[in-house]
Amino acid sequence: MDTTKRILICGSGVAGPTCAYWLHKYGYSTVIVEKAAALRDGGQNVDIKGAGQQVIEMMALSEKIEANNTQERGQKYLDAAGNVIAVLPKGALGTLTSDFEILRGDFAQVLFESTKDDCEYRFGRFVTALEEKEDGISATFDNGKTEDFELVICAEGINSSTRDMLMAAQTRFRYLGAYMAFFKIPRREEDDRWAYTVNGIGGTFITLRPGNEKETTVLITFLRRDHDMFGDTPAARRRLLRQALDGRGAIADRVSADLDTVDDFYFGPMSQVQASTWSKGRFVLLGDAAFCPTPFTGKGTALALVAAYVLAGEIKRSADHSQAFAVYERLLRPYVEASQKQLNPRRIRLIHPRSGCGIYLTHLAQRLLASQAVQRRFRPSAAKRARMAADDFLFADYS
Repeated sequence: MDTTKRILICGSGVAGPTCAYWLHKYGYSTVIVEKAAALRDGGQNVDIKGAGQQVIEMMALSEKIEANNTQERGQKYLDAAGNVIAVLPKGALGTLTSDFEILRGDFAQVLFESTKDDCEYRFGRFVTALEEKEDGISATFDNGKTEDFELVICAEGINSSTRDMLMAAQTRFRYLGAYMAFFKIPRREEDDRWAYTVNGIGGTFITLRPGNEKETTVLITFLRRDHDMFGDTPAARRRLLRQALDGRGAIADRVSADLDTVDDFYFGPMSQVQASTWSKGRFVLLGDAAFCPTPFTGKGTALALVAAYVLAGEIKRSADHSQAFAVYERLLRPYVEASQKQLNPRRIRLIHPRSGCGIYLTHLAQRLLASQAVQRRFRPSAAKRARMAADDFLFADYS
């Protein structure tokens, strides 16, 4: 079988379909395998920042994303009783809300609709074995079938099982000293288009954000010295999360009350993926599988978009896969590492004050950040934000 220009992509999140989009433009045939039975509609708000916005514009998806925008107006910091501490509208310095706000599931749907006619999707399917050959790479799937491809791109995410088949020794996780949970709870009448953030005693950080007409999204992070749990079961995760919410105020009580009704529930250590290399032979890592910065940075989606564009472009213009993967990593690694360095255990502790005194000082800082004097002096204009996005990463021309 001629495997030339036939590429297997593992993972149907953001990075995989984006790479498939560009590879199709360059004349490649792609197969996307996804372990889930269908596109997942869960997940948090994703912020498409910096150079990621340029990729979206090059894909002509800006209008579709805007049509699915969460319409988040900005961010409000609250105290434990629910009183407003500071208000940061969309576009303000330091706000959580970016120009492009969309639920991850909605974004995955946009990407799927943009690629489904040009590449083959196989849901409920995953790779069980990989074997490199002289002129290609053989993939065996869970149904027992084996197929040959020119290359395999792994874009499965932080806990990729396919990555661990070939590159477990090259991959390590950097634990940042906190755990993270995100899920959806029923929307209430008082919920509006603002994001609400609360710093809770003991190092708990809670944010509610607009979801859809029936649901509100929840992000919770909390300090924890150890990055493993005794008895890692759904019940143990919920128990640990309830402990982080107990006594943290009105917002925490609301989330805790709704916790038993949550179906799509992510919970785990806040860790970064740091791989010593991103490729091995004809196998290459992409997105969170290669360099997850943690969702807390808000940079993961942009990194996935930029990396997918560059990887596809280098596959197109390079003499062989070895050169393509080497240039891809050389171009992207400084950009990735700069994003990862924005978060470290010390900064995580600063963002998650433990004591009443620490929370009081945090509230003072939040008020100062939201003050007219600071915002007038440092808030970037729309034009400046556009320039910052354009300068975020220097793209090569692969046309």
